[in-house]
Amino acid sequence: MNKGMYLRKMISLALILMMVLSTGVAAIALDTSEDIGTVRNLTNVTGGKDDEEMLLFAEAFGKGINGTVIMEKPAANYGEVMMNKLNAGEEYDLLYVSLQELYDMQADEILTDLTDWVKESAVLGDPEVMPTEEWEQLTIDGRIWGSFNKTEVHRVPAINKVIADKAGVNLDEIEPTLDGYHDLFKKLQAVGGDNFYAFNTHIPGLFDLQPWFAAVDLKMGFAKHDDDSLYVPIATEAAIPVWEWFAQLYKEGLMDPDALINTTGDMRNKMMAGQTGLVVDWAAWVGLYNVRSGENYPDVVNVVPLGGVKNSKGDFMLSRGDPSIWVMPINSPNPEGAFRALEFMATQEGGQLFSIGIEGHDYNMQDGKVVMTEIGISHGNDHGAPVPASHKYVSPVPLNPGFAEAMEFLPYGSLDMSTDKSGTYKEIVAKYGTEIIIGNKTAAEGIEAMQTELKERGVI
Repeated sequence: MNKGMYLRKMISLALILMMVLSTGVAAIALDTSEDIGTVRNLTNVTGGKDDEEMLLFAEAFGKGINGTVIMEKPAANYGEVMMNKLNAGEEYDLLYVSLQELYDMQADEILTDLTDWVKESAVLGDPEVMPTEEWEQLTIDGRIWGSFNKTEVHRVPAINKVIADKAGVNLDEIEPTLDGYHDLFKKLQAVGGDNFYAFNTHIPGLFDLQPWFAAVDLKMGFAKHDDDSLYVPIATEAAIPVWEWFAQLYKEGLMDPDALINTTGDMRNKMMAGQTGLVVDWAAWVGLYNVRSGENYPDVVNVVPLGGVKNSKGDFMLSRGDPSIWVMPINSPNPEGAFRALEFMATQEGGQLFSIGIEGHDYNMQDGKVVMTEIGISHGNDHGAPVPASHKYVSPVPLNPGFAEAMEFLPYGSLDMSTDKSGTYKEIVAKYGTEIIIGNKTAAEGIEAMQTELKERGVI
């Protein structure tokens, strides 16, 4: 596909998503004539915000599928807890997993093959609900091994306009180069005050460095040589200028030193407290920063999106996210109930539950319209799926401030190439990337170390 066709396709997708998120409802029928029994789910980010609300969420979920839903959410270390529970013989109908975990579980032969279920489903088998190409993300050896928790969009640089305005920065005039953003960060730092850093990120998970590697035409994830062998672009010599740029930001005190150890949650909390000038985060989080900042919005925090650095062709390069996934273990006690739950997530009703939340708690119906409660407003239209799984979903409430503008950058987003070694590549690159940033290694030495360990561990 040539560049023009690609951009037209992505622009069309962006427009569709925007219409889906802001116009009239398109209903999808789900057969719930029979009680489907009990469905036990182990969840991570999806559901209620605390134990009490999780019970309300599970009750609403159960009503949606005409069954009983049990939702368990570990307090921390989700992946480790999940594997401990499975190894102890606990049985679940659905598990919330990452793409890497899907690869690992499929290789261990502990997942139910959903291919025929999906193809025969009036909901998930509808290409207007879930485009055929989306299923390729969950396909291994020609078979489908999971379903979607939400529609993954893209990540964009998100800047606090309050700080930018204070620094006298015109956001439309930021030079889309590494030098341009270096200059921007110096201006933000000069007015940010105590405990402020112009730039924050999450180096341990490489979340997210993509907009900056556009400067050298590189995409995160994997790529293929002409002979189909894999390599990691950001671990090659071509990436050296960007790693040197990160090191410069750190040395000059423009990058928060906690970026080397913090979680995305830590990063987000600082952004909402006005202690960070710019991060890179999901398009949906541009809006979530604003609504979750409470009284800080809009006088202390007013987050808006940017495109980052442009490549040699004059385009931004952004990442669409790996899917967040629900899988059905092969020993599911209630596979029929589990699959009905997956279908429900891709209906209008399911999308509302997973985004705006629980009727009677997060919102009420008044004269046929959704009216958010104070609790619902504080949740920012996000109970695990700020952009629901169904591509026909229609938001019954206005979009969070800044989200629509962030969606305009979707045409520049594309999936990073993932494999079952993605977790290992990130671990290795983050380790030596940190050494480069703090000055323990030159960029050239760090890249050489990355290459050596990537090869030794069979990643490339």
